[in-house]
Amino acid sequence: MTIPTPLLLLVAALALVAVVVLWKLLAVAGLIGLAQWAVITQTTDPTAVLVVVGVPALVLALLIRRTATRAGRRAGLLSPRSARRLEVSR
Repeated sequence: MTIPTPLLLLVAALALVAVVVLWKLLAVAGLIGLAQWAVITQTTDPTAVLVVVGVPALVLALLIRRTATRAGRRAGLLSPRSARRLEVSR
């Protein structure tokens, strides 16, 4: 049994995209971790530690929230705040 060439090319392209995306994700995570490690080990200032740990956490929380609300809108779900706005505007 032979696999058609276009299918092999498609699978290879998808695998390449997956590797590039995962590499970028690992590189960014490594840089964030390195920055956190450097600040935590070099300073005793609790504000600096709070900033270096808290800012990436806040960014991640915002990205997860935005992704979840977009997925909910695609599925036809509205947040309670959006539903309230619709009721008031009718």
